[in-house]
Amino acid sequence: MRFTLYPICGVADPWDDEPFDTSTLPFEITEHVNLEAVEDRIREGAFNLSRQMIGASAIERLENVRYALVHRYDPAPVLEEDHIVNDGEHQVRSDQLLREIAACLRIIRPMRQRALVMRGVVRDEDGTFDVSGFELPAIYGHEVPEVQKYFDVRNRDANDLRTYVPDFLREIRNPIISKFRMAVQFHDLGHFSSDWKARYLLWSSAVESIFTTHNREHQGTRVATARIKWFLGERTSIYAPGDLTRLLEDPTITVGNIVDDVYAVRNYLAHGDRIPDEYFNQMARQSFNGGVPRIEVLLEAVSFIIRTSLLKILRDGLLNHFQDAVSADAFSVHKD
Repeated sequence: MRFTLYPICGVADPWDDEPFDTSTLPFEITEHVNLEAVEDRIREGAFNLSRQMIGASAIERLENVRYALVHRYDPAPVLEEDHIVNDGEHQVRSDQLLREIAACLRIIRPMRQRALVMRGVVRDEDGTFDVSGFELPAIYGHEVPEVQKYFDVRNRDANDLRTYVPDFLREIRNPIISKFRMAVQFHDLGHFSSDWKARYLLWSSAVESIFTTHNREHQGTRVATARIKWFLGERTSIYAPGDLTRLLEDPTITVGNIVDDVYAVRNYLAHGDRIPDEYFNQMARQSFNGGVPRIEVLLEAVSFIIRTSLLKILRDGLLNHFQDAVSADAFSVHKD
C-alpha cells in the first residue's frame, strides 16, 4: 500500500472559538481520502538523510506536520481501456488528487502552508508511513493575509470540503477550461506568491475571471464592482462568521464600502502607477500585532470576494453560468 499526504496548518485548538472535535478523525473527504492526524504515523527519522541538504529549519517544518489530507492507494498495475496504469501513473494521479482537494480547502479555509506533498509506503505491520519523497514550498517568503494567519480547520470546514469536493473536482478536470477553473488557478497562484503586488494582481485576475469577460461592454471597473455588489450583497461583511476571533473588534467593513478601493488599487498596479501613501499609512482595523494597514485589509477583501463567490457558485449550482464569456454575460447582463 502506498500513501500521498498533503499537510494542513492545523485543526482548531480547544481554546479557539470553534474547537475541532478530534474524535471525528480520520474524517472521510472522498473515497480513499481522509483528513487525519499524522504525527504518530510518520516514522521517526524519516527526514534525517535530507537534513544536511535542505537544512535543519526545513526539516523541522516537515517533522512538525500534525494533520494532513491522506490518500492511500494500491500501486498494482491496472488495465484501463487501452493502456496499463502502472505505479508511476498511480503516484501522479494521487498527487494530483490531493493538490486539487487542497486547492478546494484553500477556498474554504486558506491557511499557512509550511510543507507540501509527501509520499511513500504504508507499512503493513503497523500502518505507519515510510516517507520516500517530499516537497517544500517557497516557504521563507510565503505568508498569508493577516486575518488568515490565525486560521485552522474547523469541523464545519471539513464538512464543507466533503460537500464541495465532488463538483469541484468534476469542474476543474473538465477538458474545457471554464471561468470558474481559471479563477481557482489564479487564486492558488496568488496564495503561494511571496510578493504582495503579484498576489494582488493574480487575485484581481481571479475576480475578473468571475465577474467580467473580454467583451467591451462586460469589462471595466464599473461593471465588475456592480456585479460583485449584486452577487455577494453590498452589506455582506468581508469577514465571514468565525474569521475574526471574539477577542478582536469587528471593524464592520462590507463589500459595498470596500470594493471601490479594491479596484482602485488593482488599477494603480495594473497601469504601473504609484499607490497613494494613505493605503499603507492608514490603519483599517486592529489585530493582535497592532493596526492593520488599509492595503492589507484590501488583500483580505479580495481574497474574501474570490472565495465567497466560488463557493456560492458551487453551493447554488451556478457552474453552467460560468463556463465561458457567453454564459457569464447572459447571466449577469440584466444585473448591471
